[in-house]
Amino acid sequence: MRYVLATDGSEASMKAARFLLHNPCPGAEDEIFVVNVFPLPPDPEVYGDVLCLPTSPGDDRVTKMAKPILEKTLGGMAEAKSKLHEVVLLGNPAEEIVQFATTMGAELIVVGTRGHSAAKERYLGSVSSAVSHQALCSVLIVR
Repeated sequence: MRYVLATDGSEASMKAARFLLHNPCPGAEDEIFVVNVFPLPPDPEVYGDVLCLPTSPGDDRVTKMAKPILEKTLGGMAEAKSKLHEVVLLGNPAEEIVQFATTMGAELIVVGTRGHSAAKERYLGSVSSAVSHQALCSVLIVR
């Protein structure tokens, strides 16, 4: 089975990673794609004073920003028996997660949710909500 675990390094995504390891409990023959998506344009709250937009997932700036997020998530998954893959994507997080999961033939997308207030969610949107509406496979949202 193929799983896609969306992560942004937040406590919500770390909780989703722990949930995935202990509830569906992927085995050695399964694969988990740990996906980090950098949105465009960058959010100053997240990226600080980034003056130049990264142009591709292979861009050194994206790699530099993604590395600590992926390391944190993978570090929390040290006990995983499944094969883990690191994936960095660039674009709209929900769209990229869904497209990647579809391309890889994933059977389950696992994503955490921060539980924003209704007003904040209307303004910021919700990646987990968008993924659940767009995905062609099952989606597990961990709160």
